[in-house]
Amino acid sequence: MITAVWLPSESIKTIPLYPLEMAPTHLRGGLNMMFQLATMLGIFIANMVNYGTQKLEPWGWRLSLGLAIVPAIVMTVGGIFFLETPNSLIERGSKEEGRKLLERIRGTENVNAKFQDMLDASEFASAIKHPFRNILERRNMPQLVMAIFVPTFQILTSINSILFYAPVLFQSMGFGGNAALYSSALIGVVLVSSTLISTAIVDKLGRIVLLISDGIIMIIYQVKRVIVAIILGVKFGENQELSKGFSVLVVAMICLFVVAFRWSWGPL
Repeated sequence: MITAVWLPSESIKTIPLYPLEMAPTHLRGGLNMMFQLATMLGIFIANMVNYGTQKLEPWGWRLSLGLAIVPAIVMTVGGIFFLETPNSLIERGSKEEGRKLLERIRGTENVNAKFQDMLDASEFASAIKHPFRNILERRNMPQLVMAIFVPTFQILTSINSILFYAPVLFQSMGFGGNAALYSSALIGVVLVSSTLISTAIVDKLGRIVLLISDGIIMIIYQVKRVIVAIILGVKFGENQELSKGFSVLVVAMICLFVVAFRWSWGPL
């Protein structure tokens, strides 16, 4: 039996904005990736819960779904203790409160330069008229193109179908119920491991290096996925199951693709 997987809500993707505003510059990349790491840990834990509860017939799937209330409660209660960001306070006119909070975050009273940068940025933003119309100006085209096409190509890699429907995907390819959940759990381990690596090196190597290098890697694995699709079309059909060798190949190709994606495109 394949039980449901806890899916991260699209709405929580606004969360990276918070560490971006709170983190020191030299740690901003790594701290922002902590969001992605937490998401991957959540998917892995969900797979483990599904694997454990699928044996508890006939109500195991109900327990799996019901346990989703635990992270929901943690996030709701945790949100109560969140601090405002200095940027948000300054934008709303509470400049002194914003400065005090900035001092608290940085652990020092020597925040004059950073505080002045925030004031200047706020004043500059307030002075801009018709900001949404300005997005279409020629000078803003590179940022607009990146904002549209990066997430578009990210989704077109089909990473969501792998993450959210891995157990169903593996079962449809002839894996047994337990084997499908086990394979999806393996992908969860790969997700967490690759995200940990990217979190550790992003501020050292830089964002562009990761994006370009792993873009090339993902192109290579997309080609290999076409080969895997051909293999599935030839070797897998009605009343047929994949051999052990081809099953290992399919799982390996998916894991390698996930590594490349979560190394760069996913968290960045």
